Amino acid sequence: MGLLKGSATLTRYQVDGALPPDAADFLDRRIRRGLFMDIEDTTDELAVGWVSAGDFLDTSFAYAGYSLGPYVVLGFRVDQRKVPAAMLRKYQRLEEMKFLAMSQDQGGARLNRARREQLRERARLGLLARIPPTTQVYDVVWDTGRSELWIGSASRGVLDRFEDHFSRCFSLGLVPRLPYLLAGDILTDENQRELLAAARPLDF
Repeated sequence: MGLLKGSATLTRYQVDGALPPDAADFLDRRIRRGLFMDIEDTTDELAVGWVSAGDFLDTSFAYAGYSLGPYVVLGFRVDQRKVPAAMLRKYQRLEEMKFLAMSQDQGGARLNRARREQLRERARLGLLARIPPTTQVYDVVWDTGRSELWIGSASRGVLDRFEDHFSRCFSLGLVPRLPYLLAGDILTDENQRELLAAARPLDF
């Protein structure tokens, strides 16, 4: 689910660290450093990067199109291809059969463990070249004025990749804004703050 339309599943972060004085130039350089690179014609299994929030095929960001006042609005694109285990076993077996047929003609080379691993990798790479990657895009909104950020996902796998990519691009950390921490921000009464600090999960 995205943040820009329809219902949304989201995760909220506090951005840990300050932007430099040349914030606009810094953001432009770092966003372009982390642009999405297509793996359609490769055997790579995973690619992540920034795309336009309005068009996941657009990585040009003409006229700093990601910038809306204090907000940075991006798409975080994840392309991934996987080889099903059953399919890999089938094609590994076919590679082994071809190898054995050829080895009989050349004096009978053995199909040892190392050779099996080599043939398995050949089968895997051959399949990766033929399987198109799946594409997922997650909306990202970063309020640079308040150092708050939202991403349209709650999947731990997606969040791990996002946090790593964000950190490598901007050299800034991300602190998840858990309900407990948000409650601490909202409460103003000292007694309520003490009760929150003393709260423990129920054990049924």
